[in-house]
Parts: sequence; structure tokens; C-alpha cells
Amino acid sequence: MNRDFSNRHVAALDGLRGCAALAVTFFHGILHYNVGLVGSVLYAPVITISNWSDALNKALLAVFNGDSAVLLFFVLSGYVLSGSIDRNLNKVGNAWVVSADFFIKRCTRIYPAMIGCMLLYWVIFLMVGGKIEYPAVNFEVFWKSASLYEPTIHGPSWSLQVEMFAAPFVLLFVLLRRKFGFFALILAACYATFAIDYPVLVGYLNNLWPYLLAFAIGVGVASPQISEIKFEVKPWHLAVAIFAFVFARHCVPRAGVSGLVAQSILGGMVVYTAASVRRGLIHRFLVSAPVLFMGRISYSFYLINVPILYLVWGVMSKVYPLQVVAYPLIAGLGSAFISTAITIPISAFSEKYIERLGISLGKLLTFWSIPARQSA
Repeated sequence: MNRDFSNRHVAALDGLRGCAALAVTFFHGILHYNVGLVGSVLYAPVITISNWSDALNKALLAVFNGDSAVLLFFVLSGYVLSGSIDRNLNKVGNAWVVSADFFIKRCTRIYPAMIGCMLLYWVIFLMVGGKIEYPAVNFEVFWKSASLYEPTIHGPSWSLQVEMFAAPFVLLFVLLRRKFGFFALILAACYATFAIDYPVLVGYLNNLWPYLLAFAIGVGVASPQISEIKFEVKPWHLAVAIFAFVFARHCVPRAGVSGLVAQSILGGMVVYTAASVRRGLIHRFLVSAPVLFMGRISYSFYLINVPILYLVWGVMSKVYPLQVVAYPLIAGLGSAFISTAITIPISAFSEKYIERLGISLGKLLTFWSIPARQSA
């Protein structure tokens, strides 16, 4: 079986990304009307759960876990970016040219949709501000959030800031692996692990220190050395990897470094097995048309669900003020379903007319790099 990860697109990983984006929406929905769950349930080891209500919330927050989803995004980014860098280096050979191409395209991939999302946020505020509870947007809030300089009212955009901070490290990891072999990548992963306890190792860059390891693992999974391993991945391997990734960290205190390291490794196992297996119920689910559609719009969905969720929460709290307090779980899940239904068509529009425009802009701005070298 061909597992040359760096040279092919893997549809199942798009499906994973779509599922992760949905999980983030439901995660925020569940917690919104019962923030106390964060300390008493979400970050508490499962052994401390003492009643059925908390057990139900714990199970839901494990399956629909925003922290786990973001960590998986980071592993996937390491995987996808590593493959892209490898392909371009194989075509061009000049690391400086490829590096410039990489950074320009990274910016044009991330920023257009973020700017579009913040414009939508601003428009909604102008329409409903003062009528329902809704975050205030002004020019300062807009530019700080859209530029990722200081994520404010768009909480999940901290992960995009991490993506930008991680980009030079991902490039460096790939270059080290190509120059000195997989051994160098293992050393880099160890360095990233030490950074969890010593953020100075990544220059105290905001929120990068807990997650650089996830990017390193993604780079490792995409490496040719991993694809050469003689191991037949079976459907049950993927099932076990997903189960462990989703639930294992909830068995230990959230603040423990061991749980973060283990879940990062398990995230790598999920990506590896999903990229390798070609049969089984989970694989068929991940490559089904609806899930692949969610994967295609997942980036815009991840961004746009935030202003839409706030809109839904504001309306629900105004129309049903007593009910959302009395039934926080039902209200939270309901808000997530409603937000998802509203966000999907907007995200499809954003993916088609904003994300793709950004990708085209990246190609236009780098006309001098990869295409020029290929035609020479």
C-alpha cells in the first residue's frame, strides 16, 4: 500500500477537520450557559465525577471538545504544511525561494477569511447592538482581531495566531529533517516538549509553547521515513486511535504536562491511521459527501460560527431568559444546532469567494517562485 504522505491529498483528513470544526461549535454551546462546568467537569479527571448529570456533561465535553479539536488542527497543519514544503523543495531545490513562497501563501491563506469574518461580526453588531446582548465591535477591535495582533471578541482566533507563530518552526523542522535526517526531527520534537515547561524556548510567543509539539508530530507523520514503515494499518487501529485521543486525557488532571504530551502523540496516531487506512466504517464516514463538505468549509465555519453563536445566544437569552437558565445543557446544544444551520451556508460562501480568492492571491504574489522555477 502506498503511504507516501508528502505527495498526495488525503480526503479522510478533510473529514477529520470538518468533524473537529463542528466539535468546537458544540463545545462552546454546551459551556455558554453553564460556565461552572469548566472547573467542575471539563478539567476534572473522570474519577472525580460523582453524579449522572456531571457524567453526561463530561461525556459530551469529551466528544465535543474544543481543546482537542484545536490540537488536532495543529497536528493536521504540521502534516499538510510539511507535505507542501517537501513538494516545493523537490521541485525547486532553493530553500530561500520555497521559504518566501511558504510565508506569503500562509498569510494569504489565513488572513482573508479572518478579515471577512470580522467584517461580518461588525455588521451584525451594527444591526443588533443594544437590542440584544452582543459583543461590541469598533475599528480598534476590528483591526486587532482581524490582524491577529490581539484576539479580543473572537476567542478561537488565538489558534490562528498560534498557526502564524508556528509557521517558521514548521519550515525549520522540515529543513532540519531533509538536511540531517529523521534523527534531527526527533531532537526538534524533544525541544518542543521542553518548551511546554519553559516557554522561553519559543520566545514566550503567545500560546505556542503548549502546542509546538503537535506541529512537530504532524511534520513527523508526513515524513518519508514514516511512510516507509512496514505496517499494515487496519480499521480498528483508527478506531482505537480516535477513542484514545478523545477520552484518554480526561483521565488525568488537565494541567498535567503528561496528558498534553500523550494527547499530542495520540493526535499524530489519528492522523497517521486516517491517512493510511482505506476501508472500514470510520473511513467511509470520513470520506462521505456531507463530511467532506464540512471539511472543505471547516476554516470559514470555525471562524464564522463565533459571531453567529453570539447572535443566537443573544436572541435566546432575550426571548427565553428563564428557560436558558433552567435548562443550560438543552439550551447550549440547541444554540449549537441553530448556529450550525445558519453558519454552514455563510461558510460555503466564504470558502468559495474569500478563501479561494486568498489562495489565488497567494499564487499571484509568488509568480516569481515555484512556477518560474518549474518552467526554467
